[in-house]
Amino acid sequence: MEATVQEMPAPISGAMLAQLTPTQLKVMRGVHSGLLNKQIAYDLGIAEATVKAHMTALMRKLNVRNRTQVAIAAQALSGDTRHA
Repeated sequence: MEATVQEMPAPISGAMLAQLTPTQLKVMRGVHSGLLNKQIAYDLGIAEATVKAHMTALMRKLNVRNRTQVAIAAQALSGDTRHA
């Protein structure tokens, strides 16, 4: 079985960051912290379905394919040097 290498997301530009809403930034921080959608929803006082909608918008705006890449992008934004 051949292993696939996951592509690293492209660096986030200021223009990409400017497109994010305050709630999307909070969701992104939750993903970076390793929280589940349900936990993020509880912390923000919103429905889990709303978190999922924000995740979809985040992936589109950041031009990434999955939750892991959102977390990597959030890590790059925070300047965190720990490995995901």
